[in-house]
Amino acid sequence: MSEMIGSISTKVKIASLNLWIIIGYSTGYFGYGFVTQMMTTYLVFYATVVLNIPGGLIGLIIAISILWDAVSDPLMGYISDMTVSKFGRRHVYIIIGTIGIAITNLMLWNVRIDISMEYKFIWILLAVLLIKTFVTIFVTPYSALGAELSNDYDERTIIQGTKTVFYLSSFVIVTAVCMFIYFRPTDMYPLGQLNPSAYRKISILSSLLMLGTGFLAYLSTKKFIPQLQKTKTEATQFHFSEFISSLKFCMTLDNYRHIFFGFLFTNLASAVISAVGLHTFTYTFQMNNYEIGIVLGIQFLVCIVAQPFWIKIAAKSGKIYAVNLGLKISIVGCLTLLVFTFMKGQVVMNFEYLLIYSVIIGFGTSGLFSIPLSMVADTVDEQEYITGDRNEGLYYGMINFGYKISQSIAIIVLGIFLDIIRFDSSLPFQESYTTTLLGVILSVASMLTFILATIAYKKYNVDKERIEFIQAEIKRRWT
Repeated sequence: MSEMIGSISTKVKIASLNLWIIIGYSTGYFGYGFVTQMMTTYLVFYATVVLNIPGGLIGLIIAISILWDAVSDPLMGYISDMTVSKFGRRHVYIIIGTIGIAITNLMLWNVRIDISMEYKFIWILLAVLLIKTFVTIFVTPYSALGAELSNDYDERTIIQGTKTVFYLSSFVIVTAVCMFIYFRPTDMYPLGQLNPSAYRKISILSSLLMLGTGFLAYLSTKKFIPQLQKTKTEATQFHFSEFISSLKFCMTLDNYRHIFFGFLFTNLASAVISAVGLHTFTYTFQMNNYEIGIVLGIQFLVCIVAQPFWIKIAAKSGKIYAVNLGLKISIVGCLTLLVFTFMKGQVVMNFEYLLIYSVIIGFGTSGLFSIPLSMVADTVDEQEYITGDRNEGLYYGMINFGYKISQSIAIIVLGIFLDIIRFDSSLPFQESYTTTLLGVILSVASMLTFILATIAYKKYNVDKERIEFIQAEIKRRWT
């Protein structure tokens, strides 16, 4: 595979891609996914149950971090677009972000439980802000690099699908394998997920994985730096007014805006499942770590196995058709979980009922993680067709902002709801009223966000023929 990439690649042909390069690049999403999924899955539970921090304070921490995300993600993307460096305008930030994530991740999960509430709050706040900063430095240029590796409509989906396989594989380890290995019951902690040392051990593993996969992503694509680099004549100095102008155009481009909100709502549903799922499985369905590991493990394994199916559907019927089909299946999965919530007595005795939910929701959400990221690259072609410029960094920066704000919104709202429904971390068993509402929140909130995503994607109208026409016109301009 050899491609002409963007405004730069219409002038120079990059080296041939192959499967091993795509895999090497995609491994970076494994370490990133491991670290971020730890935050999404365990942070609320760890902070409220293990550290005994009130849910409202955790919500405040995440609210503060949202304000920082709102500035840092698109800004980082634009800075990456404008960077001129012999280390690569994307690659230099991949290395900085990799090292920073590994260090701050250790800080987040190594909090002494015997210190005062004030110190716990400050520690978690600083750790969250620092780790989100380095995540932004890493993932925004990393995502933009993936879009620059090909301008082929279907090949873009293959790249994003391969990334997603590694991304979801990290979910399996975080939510399933770690449940089996690190959250094993002890005499002191019959419920292993209450053991503070388990989180410290997982943090060491995740930081090492981040270092290994981040550097592999760098090394596997390093040879493309000269071809993908902006020259000094093409680059411009950073001006805040130009950044605002580019950001405004980005969000007024109709098809991009549909993807932004559709992806945000989809990931909001995913964040709800991750953030309150552990509470629901532990208290509503009274599952131990092994049972939770099985249910979540199957969910994400189905996500992984289904990737080739969604890539094929996207190639045959179009990307937006595949996204809408995935959303419909996901809504059915949420309805299934709602039914199981109201028959929790039977599910407590036979947790295997939840495997039905795992398969449906896993299959439905599989393509929702990868296909929209491929669609973003298509809208950058639209930008170049209209303006003559390409800002992959800015466009993926906004997508990453949407992803992180969805995770943050879920944690804020769910932290508040835990207080409203009278969740008490000091009790080994919650009131029936509380356990039922946990399941209702998980299923109904997820379903509503999938519905909102369906509405957001409704007017998206870019297909393969449109992209081929746009790229032909761009090529004609340079000849």
